[in-house]
Amino acid sequence: MTSAFPKGTGYLASLVRKVKLDIPALSKPLLPCELSVCHGTCCHDGVYLTGEEAQVLRDLADTESSDLEKLGTELPPQVVVYGRFHHIASGPKTAVRAAPMSEKVADYPLHFQNTQCVFLLQDARCALQALAMERGLDPWFYKPFTCWIHPLSFTKDAEGEDILTLYDKNTDPHKFDDYDGFTSQTHCGRQCDTGSGQPAYEVLESELDRLGQIGGRDLLAEIRNA
Repeated sequence: MTSAFPKGTGYLASLVRKVKLDIPALSKPLLPCELSVCHGTCCHDGVYLTGEEAQVLRDLADTESSDLEKLGTELPPQVVVYGRFHHIASGPKTAVRAAPMSEKVADYPLHFQNTQCVFLLQDARCALQALAMERGLDPWFYKPFTCWIHPLSFTKDAEGEDILTLYDKNTDPHKFDDYDGFTSQTHCGRQCDTGSGQPAYEVLESELDRLGQIGGRDLLAEIRNA
C-alpha cells in the first residue's frame, strides 16, 4: 500500500475490514467529476487534517517548495492553519486564499465562500496529486484521506456500527440553518437523475478499489452482488 501516512494505514485497514456498506446510498446516480465545470468546488474551504497529515503537508511545503511552485502554486508561509466549523470540526486544516469561485462556477452554492485551498492549481487540479503523479507515485500518495475519498464518507449507523456511505441532501451532517450542506452540494456529491448519471459505485470505482485494497476486501464486488 503506497501511502504518505503510514501511521494511519493500520487504523484505516482495520476500519475497512469491518465497515458495513450503505448499498442504497452507494448505488444512487452521480455524474463523474469534471474540473472544467466545478473548478474544484469541493476544495473551496480546504480540508481538515489529522495531526500526521498536517505535518506531512508542512514538511512538503518546506522541502519541496520549488517543485510545487513549478506546478503553479504560490504557497503562503503557513500551509496549515487552525480552523473551526460549527460544532462538528475543529483543528488543523489546509489554508485557503481568496478566489472568485462564484464567478467561475455557474451553480456555485450561495453558502460557500469565495476561497480555495492553497494547494489548488489554476486548472483546478490538486498540486499534491500532480506532484505525486509527476514523480511516478500513486496519485494519492501525498493527498489527505478525506480529499481522495470525497464524496464517500465513513460514519456510524443507527446501531453505532461503522458504515461507508454517500450523503445526500437529507443525510448531509454539515447541513444547518445557516449552511445548506457540504458533500451533497459539491458537484461530485450531488445526486442526479438516473438517466443522466451512473451508479455512485461505478463513478467512484477507483476510490472504492483503493479502499478495498487497504482493507483486503473487494468492495465493488460486494456492492454489485448485494
